[in-house]
Amino acid sequence: MFETLPRQITSAKGPAYKRQELEWQMINALLGGTGVMRTWGQTYLPALDNESATRYKKRLSKAVLAPFFKRAVGFSTGKAFFRPVTVKAVDKKTVISDKMQAVINDANRKSDSLNKFASSAFKDGLAKGLGYIYVEADAYDTTQIRTEADFKAANIRPYLLYIPAEDVLDADIDADGNIIYAKIIEKYTCFNNELKATEETTRIRLVTQKEIGIYEIQQTVTNAYNQKTGTFTYSMVGEPMKNALGKVPLVPFYTGEKTTDFEAPSPFLDLAYTNVQYYQDESTHEMAISTAEFPILAGKGKGSDIEIGPHKIVILPADGDLKYVEHSGAALEAGRKNLEELRIKAAYCGLKALAADSSGAGGRTKTASEAEMDYIDNNSDLKVAADSFEDALNMALWYVQRYLGEVQDDEQSKYMAKMNGMFSVTANDVQEIGYLMELKNAGQMRLETFYGELKRRGTVADNFDIESELTFAQENADNPEGV
Repeated sequence: MFETLPRQITSAKGPAYKRQELEWQMINALLGGTGVMRTWGQTYLPALDNESATRYKKRLSKAVLAPFFKRAVGFSTGKAFFRPVTVKAVDKKTVISDKMQAVINDANRKSDSLNKFASSAFKDGLAKGLGYIYVEADAYDTTQIRTEADFKAANIRPYLLYIPAEDVLDADIDADGNIIYAKIIEKYTCFNNELKATEETTRIRLVTQKEIGIYEIQQTVTNAYNQKTGTFTYSMVGEPMKNALGKVPLVPFYTGEKTTDFEAPSPFLDLAYTNVQYYQDESTHEMAISTAEFPILAGKGKGSDIEIGPHKIVILPADGDLKYVEHSGAALEAGRKNLEELRIKAAYCGLKALAADSSGAGGRTKTASEAEMDYIDNNSDLKVAADSFEDALNMALWYVQRYLGEVQDDEQSKYMAKMNGMFSVTANDVQEIGYLMELKNAGQMRLETFYGELKRRGTVADNFDIESELTFAQENADNPEGV
């Protein structure tokens, strides 16, 4: 690892990053909605064989993404943060300091409470399987700021930053599992005097246990790009800053099953692929419907071009024939059923993360109390993800306390954050909800009854308003993004 930070670095990515990059790209597109999916064009909506560019462009402009993935992630996050995150003293006696309370009230220096910051960070990490919390602290002039009053007047305190998985280009750990190096790409805006407009650009933060360096592209983007390696060259701005903490304050959390350091697939990855498949199949189905809507006029016998209209008479030769050829509808019905099956599959994939493992009873029938414990409990994918995030949040708060001087390297945290959500439904509930979805999709159950059954099983919040949701469903019946 670096003894001293280099003056120049590139935007090269680590091996774990490269293995996950395409899946993050797909997930970000799904989270972005219809507009973003359309901008990706043939990446997620391939052109059909012999489909002209004009016809494809028209089909793409009509393609709409049904937000199965986005809603499943949002729903699961809502359950995980069903009640706010709490922070309490470990010994149940220590009073939370004013500086720590300031972090709880405004975690990211953007007026977001710790609960709001945590919810937003968890949601993105849950979608991708991986996320990071970085603890930032203001640099300051030690000759100007010396006393407690100076710190308070300058409003200097550590704060939390959420770093999406795709923004950590590379990282490394030592034998004890401590991060010793991280390369983080940061997006920011600056005013371009030549263009007289604000533009978005990037810089790289290189963090080691000893130093922190900031790098920017200090030449034209074209010259900074290396076509052979596909990377940009960044140059250090000023001099590196000393890392007073002596640690890299970057905390990863894994919401998917960790395969190796800094690598974990999304717990909703199957749903993501199913959502893309639905987007493609629905577009093809809609194109087939629009084609089948217009019957083809076919004729036989000798004759010239004729006009067809409400005030026209068609005179045919003696051996002539004229008729409409219409689609039988069998293929369209098969396409419709395929879409319904994909909807049910998407629903199952979305519920999978909430399903509690009920195998702990050794195969015997569980009592009502045991089933209730399964519900409260501890073994759904969502609960595992929440536990990982809770650990990361507490590690980040330890870094905050270390910056504040409230703990030393060999001391435990004085405060503990706790998530208070509802993390699972029983496996039986998941199976029953699947059956209910099939009945609803087959038109054999009213939407109101379906919502009522979801509420009874605790899969929606207590304040879920069935009447308003029914009204919304009716108003958006023809809008795949609305319902």
